[in-house]
Amino acid sequence: MAAGISDFAIFDKTPAAPPRWPAPLAGRLRLGRNIVRSAFDDSTDTWTLRTDCGHDLRARVAIAAHSSVLVPWIPDFAGSADFQGESFHAAAWPADFDPTGKRVAIIGADAAAGYFVGQLVESARSVTLFAHAPRRVVTVVPSRMTRAKHWLQRHIRSPRPGPVLTGPAIEALTSSGIRTSDGLVHRTDTIIFGTGLAIADDVCDQTLIGTGGLPLRRAWRAGSEPYFGVAVHGFPNLFFVPGPDTVAQARYVTECVQLMKRTASTRIEVRRSSQQVFNERALTRSAQPRSVASVFSLSSGTAEDNEIYEGAATLTLAGTRHRVRVRLTGHLDPIDGNYHWQGMILDSLPKDARTHTGPTTLTVGEHTAPARVVERTPWGTHSVAGVGAPPYPARVGYPNLDRT
Repeated sequence: MAAGISDFAIFDKTPAAPPRWPAPLAGRLRLGRNIVRSAFDDSTDTWTLRTDCGHDLRARVAIAAHSSVLVPWIPDFAGSADFQGESFHAAAWPADFDPTGKRVAIIGADAAAGYFVGQLVESARSVTLFAHAPRRVVTVVPSRMTRAKHWLQRHIRSPRPGPVLTGPAIEALTSSGIRTSDGLVHRTDTIIFGTGLAIADDVCDQTLIGTGGLPLRRAWRAGSEPYFGVAVHGFPNLFFVPGPDTVAQARYVTECVQLMKRTASTRIEVRRSSQQVFNERALTRSAQPRSVASVFSLSSGTAEDNEIYEGAATLTLAGTRHRVRVRLTGHLDPIDGNYHWQGMILDSLPKDARTHTGPTTLTVGEHTAPARVVERTPWGTHSVAGVGAPPYPARVGYPNLDRT
């Protein structure tokens, strides 16, 4: 309604309306109905939604404000059944949970768990965080330490305590807590899992189908990487509102719907490059991944290995060559069958690098590829992306990698 849309319906599988439901929305409720299949129609730019009663409905925009596709994922630890305390996933927080005076252990550091860390530190007896090893590592950019900062650090203590961070890998759960690889048993009353979400086991390839008949499982076969957790390339006019910051997510969806109405558009979809750059900035992997002891396996499935390169390169901007250091990665995209690569330029570039109108190429050794400087980050580096054969040697056997 905030977007100026009056023709909409809200489907909920619960048989009764929630208490204190706003009166203007009560007439829009369709209770006791569950959406079991959603498919996008490219010819009409609409979604066809099928209920568990077999009825089909059409909608220009679909908003998945539930968790039927993504469900909390908990690693399978040895001794999980032996733990005598309470345990739950941060995305399924019990309404009656009271951390006061309890020893709390947080396994993982996803957004859902991070949302509650501050509250836990203030009320719990202790909070211990078992964070997984980073999937991707970025170069630490040193910040300037001014004289004022030095003075503040010497004279001002931290205004609030923080959780205790532990590094050794989790070996097993015991009846009283968590045993790590160093032999230490961390006694705890409550274990909270911040280990992310996974596609539900009962979600088949026909549950959510995007453009060109692309099923969600295929699009996310190497892991889910939505833009801001809300939009996914390949699934136009579809938005997820998984939480925990539902207010910000709903605001983003509202702005997108308002944009569609203002421009009389029938279709809105996040650009592939924007989604890739967003996830690249957040999850840039090390160029030479190695086996790192982690408190748990981060993925609920087997992800594909991306091609990775880190080293020297030559960026050509409108005929001017710049010798730079780069960190690049790429993969074969299931939506269009093309090879997409992206990464970071770690050295400084001219201020107009992103806005100049001349041709741009990136060269690694004897391989040159057309490139696009996407944006300048707050740390002074630049993100770069391209489609087709990458500038670094790619794995043999990929289609669409002709270097002609």
